[in-house]
Amino acid sequence: MRSVPFVVSVLSATTLAADIARAELAAAFESGSEKDTRADRLPALLVKAGESPTPFLPAGEFKVTWTGKLVLAERQRLAFSFEGEGKATLTIDGEEVHTEDGTLGSTASKSTRFNKGEHDVSITYQSKPDGSGRFRLFWEERTFPKQSVPPTAFTAEVAADPARQGRLLFAENHCSKCHMGAAGMTELSEFGPLLLATGSRLNEAWIAQWLANPSAFRPDTRMPDLIDESTADGKQQAADLAAWLMTQKVGETPAAPDKALAQKGGEHFHRLGCVACHTQAGGDADPTRVPLENVAFKFQPGALAGFLKKPDAWYAHIGMPDFALSDAEANEIAAFLLDASGKAERKPSDFPKGDAAKGMEIASALNCGNCHAGTGAMNVTLATTDAIFAKDWAATGCVSGKPGAKTPKLALADDERAALVAFSKKGTAPLTRNVLAEAAAAKLKSLHCTSCHGMDGQASRLDTTHVESKSLVAHVQGENEKLEQSRPHLTYIGEMLHASFMEGIINGAPPGGRPRPWLDMRMPAFHAHANGLAVGLARLHGVEPGKPEAPQVDAALAEIGKKIIGADGFGCTTCHGVGPVKPTAAFEVEGINFALAHERLRKEWFMRWMDNPAAVTPGTKMPRYSEEGKSQRPELDGDAAKQFDAIWNYLQKP
Repeated sequence: MRSVPFVVSVLSATTLAADIARAELAAAFESGSEKDTRADRLPALLVKAGESPTPFLPAGEFKVTWTGKLVLAERQRLAFSFEGEGKATLTIDGEEVHTEDGTLGSTASKSTRFNKGEHDVSITYQSKPDGSGRFRLFWEERTFPKQSVPPTAFTAEVAADPARQGRLLFAENHCSKCHMGAAGMTELSEFGPLLLATGSRLNEAWIAQWLANPSAFRPDTRMPDLIDESTADGKQQAADLAAWLMTQKVGETPAAPDKALAQKGGEHFHRLGCVACHTQAGGDADPTRVPLENVAFKFQPGALAGFLKKPDAWYAHIGMPDFALSDAEANEIAAFLLDASGKAERKPSDFPKGDAAKGMEIASALNCGNCHAGTGAMNVTLATTDAIFAKDWAATGCVSGKPGAKTPKLALADDERAALVAFSKKGTAPLTRNVLAEAAAAKLKSLHCTSCHGMDGQASRLDTTHVESKSLVAHVQGENEKLEQSRPHLTYIGEMLHASFMEGIINGAPPGGRPRPWLDMRMPAFHAHANGLAVGLARLHGVEPGKPEAPQVDAALAEIGKKIIGADGFGCTTCHGVGPVKPTAAFEVEGINFALAHERLRKEWFMRWMDNPAAVTPGTKMPRYSEEGKSQRPELDGDAAKQFDAIWNYLQKP
């Protein structure tokens, strides 16, 4: 007889933090006489010897103190412990709760009762003398086993650091491409799109108008305005540059897709969740999403499908990811986008005819080759990075916003200009320090990962915008009868997955194939960012990036685990396949194949998930099989943790 799971309880470790709009801690770092403060999602870090703990501190011995509020949704008796190396002290409401020195984790605090509500919390960590350090904070209670304290349990008012934002803006605006001398942080190695195939892909009229005023098309663009379109000379320069770029051709442009494919393309557009990042042609403007009304104006009709198939072919660091579309899918989506955006009314162009030869000269004069390789335009180095950091950015130059004969106009908001000026006071050293955890946190934002994935108790943008494209599938019979289509949350991603698996899935090649092949919304690939993002996400959680170890299976426990997951146990195989063996009856939602577990999951997270799935992912269909460490099954004396360990032994080599 299949055992009946316990009623799902979501009042547990994760929900101890109730309705927190912004979960973070103030992290104050010290290294010698130098200091730096940033906002951290959770008290965790991993720094190797020779690495800087933050971009604004040198490598070497350091100390960090996280402060904020620990928020409890109910009265709890909690015990805390650490993991890592160094020296750490936890203080709650002014009382020292736990301290440890050396290899952390051999002891735990005494179990202490804490009332519901906010508690002042301070966690101080001292690195090893060589500057290396690793730290994580854990808690446990009778209702849940030892596990890392979730990010949603913390809140703090942390003042934004304009210099930190300015450092990122300096890299994202490719300032170092013209002012050579800086190297180190991840973003400095990124380049703008190659222009070799521009003439085979884009329309000349769009190029001219884009060059004349990039921010008119995309307010968030990092493409500078190098031309004064208000003058006749400016319009002529834009036209000449466009004419020259149209000579940059590679291969033949394919024929335009059949317009009859547009309806099918609209179905793909909805199912892939494109409205998470884009507003549809004719839709309401949204500054947080990229509008699509200019697609037909921008792309040559036959080139759009090729772009959709391989967005990073000519722009390695593009924000548009690779959905691994088939030829048919790419043509269908292209037909839909061209049809929808081609209906937009446009004013007649007042740009003159361009001269390609003059355009080449202008491209060299404007140093276009600094950001766009392979054009044949000269690559000119202006004042070095050290030289420009000696100037007052608020008074002159690109950041000042004050026009000059050769001063590019950057699409910067006032707060961004202030952030760049604040950063200019820090010198060039922060550019040379590549802090992988901070780089990963920045990429989560710049790649818009939370457009599709919920994180730290906040819903994804798609949860509210997906309805905008629902009409595109209204004609499809049975569209609303599919398996549940939710995407995984990112709250625990760095401690959940092995970095090797994260890298594979971000690169579009997860070991063992797609873990959720039944989802319409496939995880797209960000090829250029796969390794750095995977490693950085692990480090954000204080986890050593790596791959799964060789299976170490206790045969007796594995046999018990195999029995527990079967029809006469928890009934896991009802929803989960095991290798080629399909689930017996996935009524509401299919589970991930158990054969992928060892490649994907870290055991620590697996044990947390098995204890209380809804505490990890609210709303999950996964039932709970334990209550206060006890299971309804008789195996291993009903000890839930031992039973889950037995299942883990089986999953290592099912």
